[in-house]
Amino acid sequence: MRRRAAGALLGLGALVAALWVPFWWWAPPWSPAAFALLALTPLAAGAALLLAVLAAVLRRWATAAVALVAGLVLAGLVLPRAVGDGDPAVAAGAGSAPVVVATVNLQFGRGDPAAVVALARERRVDVLGLQELTPDAEQRLVAAGLRAELPFTVSRARDGAGGTALVSRHPLAPSGLVLRPAELPPVTGRVLAPSGPVDVVVAHPSAPVFRDDSAGWAQEIADLPGPAAATDPPRLVIGDLNATLDHRPLRSLLAPGAWRDAGAALGDGLRGTWPADTVLPPFAAIDHVLVSGPATPVELATRRLPATDHAGLVVTLLVRDGRGGVIPGA
Repeated sequence: MRRRAAGALLGLGALVAALWVPFWWWAPPWSPAAFALLALTPLAAGAALLLAVLAAVLRRWATAAVALVAGLVLAGLVLPRAVGDGDPAVAAGAGSAPVVVATVNLQFGRGDPAAVVALARERRVDVLGLQELTPDAEQRLVAAGLRAELPFTVSRARDGAGGTALVSRHPLAPSGLVLRPAELPPVTGRVLAPSGPVDVVVAHPSAPVFRDDSAGWAQEIADLPGPAAATDPPRLVIGDLNATLDHRPLRSLLAPGAWRDAGAALGDGLRGTWPADTVLPPFAAIDHVLVSGPATPVELATRRLPATDHAGLVVTLLVRDGRGGVIPGA
């Protein structure tokens, strides 16, 4: 009886794994349930392969075959982001200079300001994107020394989860990028780095599980500015996008020749950033640095920060002067 029950459970698991494959491709982006489940796709791939092994041990050959095929297909979808694109320094080419970019979601402004400033100081962050920045949190960050480390700011701090800011070590100028209205408004600026200008958008599309207009999340991702043209400076989108690389709206942005995800380019695309306030490692990679134009990711790190459920994400880029000039000091 127990053997029969175990076989039935394994069969049900194999069926779920098999259905996950078309679900990954065609799940409706406006569905809150689909949104939540898709974030579990890397776990589903591992579970399917484990099911295949258990079914084989019990000699449930049909179940094992279904689970194995589903597991291999799902693994084929998620593992490339853990491989990377080769030697990033070679891809960057000669005459490139480093620019360090970070993004931190402060969880309703509760994130520890001293820890954020320490991260910026220790990693020599040039560009910091902040989400869920409240006016009170902004004041506490200034008191903790953020302005001394990163003196230039474009801020839309507000109560709740809607505040966003771009903070920079280097002067800021208008980027000229057009931002569409969003429930949690993005900000943009042109960072006048020594390596040349870099256009940055700090974005925080509101997840479908937290809004009445569940389809708006996918639309906000689609409405992000397009990648840099051949003659443009490097262009970045940084922030909590509330999407992993298994969500179709973000996958659409990462079509060949368009945006590149820094994590996937470096083989760190499975490194989770949420939830970072539990004893378990974060499993969902929803914080991103998207790159386009003459900039190449060369290093990625995450750091848990007190009093927020997101890990800070830090990416080092090698940036070439998109204007065709010589980089000072290069």
